[in-house]
Amino acid sequence: MVGCALLLFCMFAAAAHGAAICGFPEMGSVEIVRGQNVMREFSITLAATPEIRRRGLMHCRELDPGTGMLFIYPDSRPRAFWMKNTPVELALIFISADRRIVAIEHGVPHSQARIVSSEAVQYVLEINYGERNGLAVGDRVFIEAK
Repeated sequence: MVGCALLLFCMFAAAAHGAAICGFPEMGSVEIVRGQNVMREFSITLAATPEIRRRGLMHCRELDPGTGMLFIYPDSRPRAFWMKNTPVELALIFISADRRIVAIEHGVPHSQARIVSSEAVQYVLEINYGERNGLAVGDRVFIEAK
């Protein structure tokens, strides 16, 4: 019940600022950096609770450019995803506990095939598939919550 109240509070707070990502509140940003260069920056919503992680971007018909959903887990271990009920073509960016990209995988719309991280990760960033260009394994990820 407390989780539902917190989620509703976050949604109303984001609505007051006019920001939403597939119906979820904008809750921060992610910068992807290589050396001294910022390769990409994304406005993000957070999938930090089990309920939101289960739903993810299912039923999201369009993901605005420069936005994404960051899945945050309490521990680091291999993670598995699928694209059931997800009509948007996604890039799944698997990120280690020390916030480095370890893999970038293709999420095919509506596929039920498992997309599994090749090693332990604590974060997964879902973005539009076309926006993965220029990103690479080893890039550093900086997360800023609002």
